[in-house]
Amino acid sequence: MRQCYEADVNASERSSLTIRLAERGDAERVAEIFNQGVEDRVATFETSQATAEDASRWIANDLVVVGERDGEIVGWARASPYADDHHYYDGVREATLYVERAARRTGVGRRLLDALAEAAADAGAHKLVGKIFTSNGPSIAMVGILGWREVGVHERHGALDGEWKDVLVVEKLLGLGE
Repeated sequence: MRQCYEADVNASERSSLTIRLAERGDAERVAEIFNQGVEDRVATFETSQATAEDASRWIANDLVVVGERDGEIVGWARASPYADDHHYYDGVREATLYVERAARRTGVGRRLLDALAEAAADAGAHKLVGKIFTSNGPSIAMVGILGWREVGVHERHGALDGEWKDVLVVEKLLGLGE
């Protein structure tokens, strides 16, 4: 498997952002960026902060790509098993994406999701699925630009801080399905 994934972007973007598979030493920074998402309450139902040990498990057990700008990780994306106990979902992965606050809306998320799709296909996945809060307009717009299909809305899918949230279910077919 290739260690560096590059989407079709212009030369200035390519030189400023490098995307690669995550390594054990990235765990602390991956957890920091995840925790920004927890604090912001716009992309996850999770309310507990992650530790570097949590992020180390993600890196060891799942497919995780990171985006680096000037040697600093500014975002990451992860493809985890859709269902651990059902072999018939083996080719399906659930995608998650977290971008550092200062790097949001700069193209980092698009690049990471493109790279994650490529890496997941290389690893044998045929589909990525995701869930996005219906109130998260920027993320919904981004996946639409990247060719993800809207499957439907799970209403009152979970509660965050005592408020029910709806999630948009999206999917992207990989390889022959693209």
